[in-house]
Amino acid sequence: MPKNKDYNLKLIHTVYNQLPAFTDIFDEDTFYMFVFIFIISTIVVVFILSRFITIKAVE
Repeated sequence: MPKNKDYNLKLIHTVYNQLPAFTDIFDEDTFYMFVFIFIISTIVVVFILSRFITIKAVE
């Protein structure tokens, strides 16, 4: 059992080192731009989907 635990910890450590940190990807300006674009795109997708999906009451 200890070998499996050591392997899991080594795997997690390896994956963690491969992923970039939050500060490596975003600074303050790029984070705000990302959030703005994400919110606008979500609103657009919801608006488009609302044209094709209708909810009917079940009686």
